[in-house]
Amino acid sequence: VPFPWCALGRPRAGPIAWAMAWDPATACDGETAEDRARWCVQHCGLSEEQARERVMREYPAAFAASAPARWDPERICDGSRAADRARWCERHCGLSEAEARQRVMCEFAAEFGGGPAWDPDLLCDGARAEARAQWCMENCGLPRQAAQERVMREFPAVFAGGARPRWRADAVCDGAPAEKRAQWCVENCGLTMAAAQERVMREFPGQFGGAPSGGAVAALGCPSAAAAELVPVAPADPAWLVWADEFDYIGCPDPSKWAYDVGGHGWGNGELQHYTDRAENAWVSEGALRIRAVCEPFGGQEFTSARLVTKGRADWLYGRVEVRLKVPVARGAWAAAWMLPTDAGFGPWPKSGEIDIMEHVGHDVGKVHGTVHTERFNHMKSTQVGAVLPVDVAQWHTYAVEWSPDGIRFIMDDHRYHEFKNAGGWEAWPFDQRFHVLLNVAVGGSWGGQQGVDKEAFAGQGQVMEVSS
Repeated sequence: VPFPWCALGRPRAGPIAWAMAWDPATACDGETAEDRARWCVQHCGLSEEQARERVMREYPAAFAASAPARWDPERICDGSRAADRARWCERHCGLSEAEARQRVMCEFAAEFGGGPAWDPDLLCDGARAEARAQWCMENCGLPRQAAQERVMREFPAVFAGGARPRWRADAVCDGAPAEKRAQWCVENCGLTMAAAQERVMREFPGQFGGAPSGGAVAALGCPSAAAAELVPVAPADPAWLVWADEFDYIGCPDPSKWAYDVGGHGWGNGELQHYTDRAENAWVSEGALRIRAVCEPFGGQEFTSARLVTKGRADWLYGRVEVRLKVPVARGAWAAAWMLPTDAGFGPWPKSGEIDIMEHVGHDVGKVHGTVHTERFNHMKSTQVGAVLPVDVAQWHTYAVEWSPDGIRFIMDDHRYHEFKNAGGWEAWPFDQRFHVLLNVAVGGSWGGQQGVDKEAFAGQGQVMEVSS
């Protein structure tokens, strides 16, 4: 196993907020920093200095030089000695002595003059810290303390005293009280009041003492977490290939492999394009499929584009599906390679599931999303499960999912960055039925249009997604 305990190559939410100094006794997830560094030397081939730097990168809060937390058994924590609290954790929570001390220092960071204190209400890239910790507990098998520590490591600037939005029912959000906006979300989006309030705060952070995060998917509920690790995986074995389109021809997409979804009714997301089956919107040339979204009046909409599907021509139950592509980057473009159920055996969306191999929106350039939606996990309930990966959109990348009865692994360029495991029951796992592939470029909509649409960028040649072998 390449990374048994530390997430190597972890994408950070922002710059680490503190200068750091090495201390071998610093507690890092229940182990001393020295022990973790020694493991890196022995198993990763690092020098001692490189190992120390890696440990400090993985646990920036623990090494915050501006607030060096140190264990003091006599420190009073909410009326009790720190030593007594740690002893209670050992007896009742099954923690080691080091883990118990770390837990007490984490929960009472201010008393120890230490790094950031846990605050469940802080917004971390658009989601409450408590919601992110709860997700880690449910999906990563972490205990509460470890989940909280993971969130604080991922968002050090937030817990160091950055933007701290708080709910105010009377805050005016684009002319309407926050409470009315939240109530609308409850009535029209099926959200709980707590989820609705979070959504309003994400969309109007400045009204609640915060600042835009630049990475949240506000209109789609709870945003996906940043990919925590990149794990190398074997490339696809050509001997197992059952279907492909190499785009080694010129003209319209091969009709034996592709059909079109057509229409301009918003597609459930308030999208602004009319999907057509015209060659102006989808064609093959120079070894690539090109899907073009362009600003032009058509069918009552201001834009046209194409949405290609393999439904009825190629449908699969389990396997590896991959696509090599480049995405458009204009504000308002919403490119996707994804999968839907062919038979919808459990009912309409989201009951029968959705697998988003890759999504990218132009107002958040360089961040691709891999996500699943089910009855239990979907953006209408702010519970969708996925991950966000930073990429160089100027380059070609191969996006893939490996789908088996046990789970769905999300892969880019032969590195796994996210995995959704089969938790049982159709509400969480409707993926034991045939699915097909869709390729499209939408314009605007609830996510793609969060920051408007740059119409000039869609004029002329428009915005093109290229797909190649």
